[in-house]
Amino acid sequence: MTYEEILEKLTGKSFFNRFAGLTRMRKTMAHFGNPEERLSVVHVAGTNGKGSVCAMLHSVLRAAGYKVGLFTSPYIHDFRERIQINGKMISKRKLTELATEVMAYTDRLPEPPNQFELLTIIALLYYEREQCDIVILETGLGGTFDPTNIVPKPLCSVIMNIGLDHCAILGNTLSKIADAKAGIIKDHCDVVMYPSEKEAMDVLTAQALKKNSRIHYVDKELLKELSPIPNAEHFRYKELEIELNLLGKHQQLNCCAALETITVLNRSRFFISDDDITNGLFRVDWPVRMELLHRKPSVYLDGGHNPQCIEVAKAFFQRAEFLGMRIHVLASMLADKDYRTMLTILKSFATDIHFYRFDHPRAIPEAEIPALCEEFGMEAVTNPEETLKALSKKGKERDLVLIIGSMYLADRIRSIYKKPMAEEEACDEEQ
Repeated sequence: MTYEEILEKLTGKSFFNRFAGLTRMRKTMAHFGNPEERLSVVHVAGTNGKGSVCAMLHSVLRAAGYKVGLFTSPYIHDFRERIQINGKMISKRKLTELATEVMAYTDRLPEPPNQFELLTIIALLYYEREQCDIVILETGLGGTFDPTNIVPKPLCSVIMNIGLDHCAILGNTLSKIADAKAGIIKDHCDVVMYPSEKEAMDVLTAQALKKNSRIHYVDKELLKELSPIPNAEHFRYKELEIELNLLGKHQQLNCCAALETITVLNRSRFFISDDDITNGLFRVDWPVRMELLHRKPSVYLDGGHNPQCIEVAKAFFQRAEFLGMRIHVLASMLADKDYRTMLTILKSFATDIHFYRFDHPRAIPEAEIPALCEEFGMEAVTNPEETLKALSKKGKERDLVLIIGSMYLADRIRSIYKKPMAEEEACDEEQ
């Protein structure tokens, strides 16, 4: 099959099956010799922040000279962004070969794997065959029954902030969601815990103790903000001074989770110096997380799609440098998210809100948009590019633009300002 045929076949499958479990994963991984058992893995779960901490660990470990696999979701521009080694996407040829090999077996199963299971299988095979020194593995949804949880004994499990999201699948309380995320904690392994609400932390701690895990808590009291630096977060955690190339106070705490994880890795066979840490964090790149796309006026793009993320954005723009700024928001949200709460938060700090309904099965019904716009004082827009162009033309010193609410709009907007990963940057030059 060609790459295009493989891509069509993969994307034609449902992304998740609600109660899939790990039976298909175990059977398929056993068929391919259980590559997950030979990989050194940092396994990351959580509601918010897990992608950012994965990007930080990836950048620091690269700075330390290691060959680092990175598995994340969702992608922004190119499907292959999910599977990377040292910042380079899997090549079209490699993805085609591995997917053809895997699906030749899985297509014969009574219940073939879903899209995310297939991606996980392909990624683990790829990292093992490419002999990665370490793999940073982000869960797709939850933890216990997530396909990535096929990894039997990670070097470290990292559980980031727990919030209310995917409630229909994971449960409608913090304790239920935390219980699902806690499934990545393994017997006698290290676990790093981001400071979440007590209800969630109690569940996570109880599970870690039950598993005889070594717990490493992120200590907010040891984080000290330092003098501001343009377009960076400047702070100290414990004894290490950091200039972080990701914006927002929340990224400071995310970074502390990465630093605790690095401490765990340094106690095993890895050596990551303070210079590796500071250089890696200064260069970390993680698009669509309060990403500054343009100046004069400033245009920020953020993929936040739940109330916790919108609260973080509100806190970001309450900083001293934004006082008195007019914040023009271009928002787009899915019907299965808590969009009313998100819009309420946006309305509390935005000068105006322009709402775009994209064509998607999970989109808010078109018939509801006029009433929604009236309720929240928004303007409905049909062409986000034209709206952004009009907002950007304001060009006044006290104006800025924020695009937020969904990752589905990110590709369209970001492509105006940024180029996606170049084809020649793929891990294998032969496409």
